[in-house]
Amino acid sequence: MWKVSLLVALPLVLLPTRRVLAKRATPPAPSPQSSRHNASVVSIPSVRVQALIDRLKAQLGIPNAVVASLVAKNERLVSVERIPGRDGAFSLVLEEAFVNGLSDEELNAVVAHELGHVWIFSHHPYLQTEELANQIALRVVRRETLDAVYEKVWQRTGSKGTLVYLPRE
Repeated sequence: MWKVSLLVALPLVLLPTRRVLAKRATPPAPSPQSSRHNASVVSIPSVRVQALIDRLKAQLGIPNAVVASLVAKNERLVSVERIPGRDGAFSLVLEEAFVNGLSDEELNAVVAHELGHVWIFSHHPYLQTEELANQIALRVVRRETLDAVYEKVWQRTGSKGTLVYLPRE
């Protein structure tokens, strides 16, 4: 009898558990010191982008709070950074014009890539690379979509990069 109970209970005890934050984070106050994006916020948070973030966070097993902000101008088009004073919370800042030029699938890829950086920070904070962020993103989006997003980024920035930091199939 005990052997059967142990065989059933032991795997349940050993299963990894995920802690999910039940409370939605409040958006960060725009930072006037930030050189990466203009502090004039268009919409905080965008309901569409925030819902996408929350869905992809669950798929990737990311417990950290991530709050979306759409801004008029972001030098990097899309970026993610820690929110000062909010332990473990992140702000994902997207340039509105860039986001408006993306398909739903491409927006998924953009958000998945940025969440890849959040995942890396929470698991291996000293290994931040574009390639690793893309590897995390590829868990939930197709490579072809990431390729298309990079083409749009290069078109917007006027500087063509290489896909060397996309993992090989």
